[in-house]
Amino acid sequence: MALFVLIEYQLINEIGYSHMDIQKKRSRAIPKRKLWFGLIAIALVTLGAYATTVAPRSYEVRRDSIIISQVNQGDMNIEVRGNGVLAPKHIRWISTNVDGRVESVLVKPGAMVKKGDLIAELINPELVQKTDEIRWELEAALANNKSLAMRHENNVLDAQARILKVKHSYEKAKLQYDAESTLLKRNNGSVSLIDYNRSKLDLEQYREQLQIEKKRLEKLKETQEAEFQANTAMVNKLKKSLSRSEMMIQSLKVVSNQSGVIQAVNIEAGQRVPLGLNIAKLARQDQLLAELKIPERQVRTVEIGQDVIVDTHNNQIHGSVIRIDPAVNHGTVQVDVSLNSPLPPEARPDLSIEGTILVSKLQHVLSVNRPAFAQSNSPGTVYRLAADGREADKIRVMFGQGSADRIEIKSGLRDGDQIVTSNPSAWEHQDRISIQ
Repeated sequence: MALFVLIEYQLINEIGYSHMDIQKKRSRAIPKRKLWFGLIAIALVTLGAYATTVAPRSYEVRRDSIIISQVNQGDMNIEVRGNGVLAPKHIRWISTNVDGRVESVLVKPGAMVKKGDLIAELINPELVQKTDEIRWELEAALANNKSLAMRHENNVLDAQARILKVKHSYEKAKLQYDAESTLLKRNNGSVSLIDYNRSKLDLEQYREQLQIEKKRLEKLKETQEAEFQANTAMVNKLKKSLSRSEMMIQSLKVVSNQSGVIQAVNIEAGQRVPLGLNIAKLARQDQLLAELKIPERQVRTVEIGQDVIVDTHNNQIHGSVIRIDPAVNHGTVQVDVSLNSPLPPEARPDLSIEGTILVSKLQHVLSVNRPAFAQSNSPGTVYRLAADGREADKIRVMFGQGSADRIEIKSGLRDGDQIVTSNPSAWEHQDRISIQ
């Protein structure tokens, strides 16, 4: 209004007429009135342009740069997700059974091997020399055993010959004694008492000598048996030593103890390795489990037995939770999952996977794709689109239970509402945004 008064005042000054003079000189005022209305129109246009410049405008956002999601009423799965790898159920280490120097390594990590396949070759010259010496000792012991058997046989024959000789002398003396005894009983004087007593003494002497020779033969056999057993024990010991030494030589060729995939090889050519060193890690490809890394804040809802979907990026495998690690490592907890469905062709140890654990299921709730920075069971703000979809207003909502990709809406939104779920950091201080 002040602007209109100012314009009228300037017109009076420039033209020299007041408002009362207009009534007196109407015929001359018609051109001046047109000038006055033109100035008013110019003023209005100027005011409109000024108002347009000064008035606040909505923050403009490109539609293709945001993500818009719709609120839905229905069932909602509470899920926990984590990344991980496939891992073997059982790890088998291949170790050395003998010390030696690595001559060659025939496999690399990732290689498929069968039971009995050659993994590495070792050399041990000292072991080879020792084996040869044991073999020579065994051959000597076997020869000595054969010689001993022949010697024992000769000694037995000599003892038996002595017994036979004494036995003949005994029988001869007995004949002499029996004859003289008969003649002596006839008392015809043909045999003297002295000859009779001499024959009797000879008979007793040969009888005792025969018994002694028989006992000597028995003792000889016992001694020979003990000596033979001792020599046989030595031979057996050498045989076992040779067998063990030959097995150690065979162990210089390190072979796989089962079929599977080589996970790691810990030796290289020229390296000296001791007895019992683990040189390669082996795992069976058909016996795997999933090891998932679940964020510490989410693992509290995970329980043994819950269903899991394991995604290999080519196929999905159904499984169930079998173990939850009690320790936290770098903000995550390891969860082991048994794989209950057949393994796909790409399944192998250390394959990167993603796992989704079904924690629970909510029925007949409002839910939406999880907005950026939305926290479960906490209040928050979202941008809700208008009916025409060209603008979105910031509103407060109450979030309920959250899943990996969706979250429950307790209040603030209705079924069918559309909200912006992408990161609003660039316009988070704006109450309204314009979507172009």
